[in-house]
Parts: sequence; C-alpha cells; structure tokens
Amino acid sequence: MDSLEIMHLDQPVLHGGRRATFLHMNRGAAIIRYWGDSHAVAVPLEALSLAPAKSRRLLAPRDEPIARDRSR
Repeated sequence: MDSLEIMHLDQPVLHGGRRATFLHMNRGAAIIRYWGDSHAVAVPLEALSLAPAKSRRLLAPRDEPIARDRSR
C-alpha cells in the first residue's frame, strides 16, 4: 500500500485476497474485520491494499453489516 494513502474508518480493503473493512490503528497495527466475520483482527498495515476503485463504489454484500454496534 502506498504509505501516503490515508486510511479512514470503514474503508474497504483487501488482506491476503480477502475483503475486509478497516476499523482503526492500534500500536502500529491495522485493525480490520473480514466481511462476513464478526471478530476484528490486527494485521500489519503493509499487508493491506485498497480495494480496486471500481469495487469501492459497489454496495457491500449482504453479509457486511451496514453499521457497527457502537454501544460496546
């Protein structure tokens, strides 16, 4: 990923060929959630790539939550 690229909350990304949503940074690691999975995982920021521009305009698949539960 280009180090100048700015990551933002809920940005679609790819990690190891799997679609994921960028959640935030924590101690130098990117916290992501794979689409269709409810658990967040920490991965090296360098391991992420941006989803192709064309797919960023598409709606999330049915297994992607529309909004996260912020009550926690």
